[in-house]
Amino acid sequence: MSFAKIDPEVFNRLRQVLVELTGNDIEEVVPDSDLEEDLGLNLDIDMARIVSRLNQEFDINLQEKLVYQELTEETGASVAELAKLVYDEYELG
Repeated sequence: MSFAKIDPEVFNRLRQVLVELTGNDIEEVVPDSDLEEDLGLNLDIDMARIVSRLNQEFDINLQEKLVYQELTEETGASVAELAKLVYDEYELG
């Protein structure tokens, strides 16, 4: 996924949430960052916390199970993939 397809406002807010959750520097949170390998999250353990925080930040209603399925399929759990899920839900809102 190219950066151009990610809504800048959604991406910047998502970056801030991921910085809070992971303790990484903002520069480390880029679209191609893998949530587990690059940012140190464990999706099996951290998914509930991630989804809860994103729902709060964006006033959306992402479903933990759906997000987990989307991120753990062959696409890989990148920041860009997560941004797309947030954006799609945010636009529907």
